[in-house]
Amino acid sequence: MIVPATSPSTAVLDHATSVSEQLLAVCWRQWRTERSLRKRGIDFRTTVPGDARRAYSAMTPAEFAAVNGRQAWANRRTIASSLAGLIPDRPLLVLDLGCGIGESTRVLASLVPAGSKIIGIEFAPPLVEVANELGARAAADHGRDVRFVVGSVVETFFDDEGAAVADETVDVVNASGIVGHHLDPPDAESAADEIFRVLRNRGIAALDVGPKLSARQLTTLMSDRGFERVRRTRSNPFDRTGQVVFRKR
Repeated sequence: MIVPATSPSTAVLDHATSVSEQLLAVCWRQWRTERSLRKRGIDFRTTVPGDARRAYSAMTPAEFAAVNGRQAWANRRTIASSLAGLIPDRPLLVLDLGCGIGESTRVLASLVPAGSKIIGIEFAPPLVEVANELGARAAADHGRDVRFVVGSVVETFFDDEGAAVADETVDVVNASGIVGHHLDPPDAESAADEIFRVLRNRGIAALDVGPKLSARQLTTLMSDRGFERVRRTRSNPFDRTGQVVFRKR
């Protein structure tokens, strides 16, 4: 008996269906968890830093993973597209802003060259504790130096030794779910100034857009500080957020 081979079009359709089902499951868990958090008076969708810090600190690791599920799903696709062809083939220093429990940081660890160091900056101490536990696994898996620190993304960036990150020493700054989702315009401007300070000449900044800051607004903000826009990336054609990628001139 001859079994007909699966046609390429059928394989593509099956893959698309599988991806859609995965995303629907992620969205369902996120909606259900957000509803549970609201019943406890926890609202993390705010641009007030203190309120956001308290909200995220009040979550269990499982709750954070659930509410961040759609972002984590997108990160695996968006960050790779953002950095493709733009980073040099040598050990890099990378900052991951608003890293949460380190899901975006681990994506970065899988993309940058061996010997690179990645520092995840997160303002909620409980999330940093979880990130540090998972970060050791990421370092072992990818052969990268992965560290996490408690810190603000709108003030001076500090490294894992408690020192301010030196001027023009960073190769890549990534933000997935913080700039366009939680920063009001004054805070976004402060973050942009600090990103400009730490990035090397021609360093790359891949920054998320969202309901608080559109791609057009972010582009204007970064262009005013001497960045050139390289590309806009999305996890899928229907993604209304994603990242905008800039290069420091």
